[in-house]
Amino acid sequence: MVRPSETAMFLLFMAAFVVPSLAADILYPVESESRELRTLHGLWNFKISPLSDQSIGFNEKWYEERFEKLGDYWKMPVPSSYNDVSTNSTIRDYVGWSWYQHEFYVPKRWTDDQLNVFLRFGSVHFKSIVWLNGQLCVDHEGGHLPFIGNATSFLKYGELNLIVVAVNNTLRPDTIPQGYTKFPNNAYKYPKDYRIYSHEFDYFDYSGINRAVYLYTTPKVYVCDITVLTSFGNNSEGVVDYKVDICGNSVSECNIKLFDADRNIVVESNTCSGQLIIPNVIPWWPIMSGKKHIAYLYTFQVKTNNKNSDYYRMRIGVRTLQWTSKELLLNNEPMYLRGFGKHEDSIIRGRGYDDALSARDFYLIKWLGANSFRTSHYPYAEETLQQADSEGIMVIVESAACNLRIFGPDVMRFHKGVMTENVNRDKNHPSVIMWSLANEPYNNVELSVPYFQELYQHVRKMDPSRPITFVNSQQIQNAKAIEHMDILTLNRYSSWYSDSGHLELIQYQTYNELEAFTKKFKKPILITEYGAGALSGLHSLPETMWSEDYYVTLLQEHFKTFDSLITNGIPILGEMIWNFADFKTPQEYIRPGLCVKGLFTRERQPKMAAYVVKERYNKFKSVDRYRRCCDWRERVTLPSPSLHSPPATPSPHHNHNYTSNTSTRLCSCCSAWAQYVFEQR
Repeated sequence: MVRPSETAMFLLFMAAFVVPSLAADILYPVESESRELRTLHGLWNFKISPLSDQSIGFNEKWYEERFEKLGDYWKMPVPSSYNDVSTNSTIRDYVGWSWYQHEFYVPKRWTDDQLNVFLRFGSVHFKSIVWLNGQLCVDHEGGHLPFIGNATSFLKYGELNLIVVAVNNTLRPDTIPQGYTKFPNNAYKYPKDYRIYSHEFDYFDYSGINRAVYLYTTPKVYVCDITVLTSFGNNSEGVVDYKVDICGNSVSECNIKLFDADRNIVVESNTCSGQLIIPNVIPWWPIMSGKKHIAYLYTFQVKTNNKNSDYYRMRIGVRTLQWTSKELLLNNEPMYLRGFGKHEDSIIRGRGYDDALSARDFYLIKWLGANSFRTSHYPYAEETLQQADSEGIMVIVESAACNLRIFGPDVMRFHKGVMTENVNRDKNHPSVIMWSLANEPYNNVELSVPYFQELYQHVRKMDPSRPITFVNSQQIQNAKAIEHMDILTLNRYSSWYSDSGHLELIQYQTYNELEAFTKKFKKPILITEYGAGALSGLHSLPETMWSEDYYVTLLQEHFKTFDSLITNGIPILGEMIWNFADFKTPQEYIRPGLCVKGLFTRERQPKMAAYVVKERYNKFKSVDRYRRCCDWRERVTLPSPSLHSPPATPSPHHNHNYTSNTSTRLCSCCSAWAQYVFEQR
């Protein structure tokens, strides 16, 4: 068996001969007048290296030979995770070097027309090395994010081409996320060189070529990056500050056109960087915000001004984000997030992206009346964010740093690298409203403070427009570094992991804790996880843990708490349930192969809890306008039902007609909100 030190030396040797990924050049591949796009999807040949000889594929040059000659291979669909496709438990649980191979043609005219040809992977987990026709093309380390290699000089035009991808899903203490390999020195219990591999996150670590593989062409001079930042001017104007990067030579002239949803030109420019002014702009608003136009998108078109012009188009939304010590504002209106954490997880396909599954998930999100989700615990597919843009769903994008416990310069370099790739990829999505640097790190240690301060500043320099956080699970007396984040986010499982079975404690504990966090750190708080396991079809009266009835009651107790917090002026930004749907976990005795905290089963069918959440979330369709109407940042505690005083200056969102009340003076809309809260009690 190759021990870690030997493997590390081998990888360093290989890396010296590999062309690095075009990390900054990761625009989503699209077709246009100047570009062609082809997928390499299908059944690829697949092999795994023996655990006792992890370097065999490199030593025997598997990247040059057709697997049919080598023998002992499987057929593996791309894109998909390899783990659950076969009936072989070795493949399901495999950790190490696996190998993919595929043959394809490209047209001869691509070289006749003197085009660039790029090879793009949406996500390979975790480390990958790519050969084209036996030549090293590109390598990349880090799952969940795209990478690109320039394939132009490696391809055979008009002939058969061979692509080989070596994939290693072994995580290390210096990667994001972190993993650990141990060799127990116990001959009584374990055979010689037995390896124990572990990680701390509680979801199954699906591996392989999980997302789309594309070949696409561009002219020699091409658009390689676009950055847009939107705002509002006076007189209902929209403002788009933009910068277009051109690769290939020093061409610095562009034609920019902005189209509305009806494909009419709204504004035009002839510079590669500048500002577009949109008269009578239609802002991007999230779903259930009570606006006439939801998720309105413009099309930003770039044309390079040279002989063989490149055309690139992407959809953008015009919206702003601000955050204060009490609220998160989108287009100057306070947002209240109703949603959940999710996972990219499905039967057979694993973490492999699937359009049908994604469409189903968004139908269910809208059916629930949710307006947001968090990409727990890694960046999701670009197609998912594109759909969120067009459906008006707000998204917190989270890095893959789940349960980070080792802090130091090596992991910092890796963490900065994946955050750079993540921000570069997702910076132009109007649906992305927040960056999460990590989920439940061990931020109770002092080393976490300078670590997250430095990481925060790294991301802030790249993106000044969005709030930054990491999701905390530590108790308030142990929580460090969160004071340096913009928003407080908190995972809590009252009456599940703590005080199991004691539903009567939820309101007392949750209210006190969220109030204490906001008072101590003077920042608004978002509950990012709460919930309970529920086996579909299991019922118990009175309710007991693991039954659907228990989950329903637990949710209802939390709903009462959130309403009390809102009514009494505690700056809470929203409520996100764990989890959207059941998902696969590592084998362990505390779960039946799945985390069953989902509102939906893994097959995307509703549990009882889904109907309860649907009832609550859909009530916000009628009450959101009451929340927005008055300045509910300034409240006082009053006799039941607790109400807030009207602002000294009426809100611009509503015409206030104050009515008299024995305890305070309320405008009519706030009276309606107060009545709603009273009815919920």
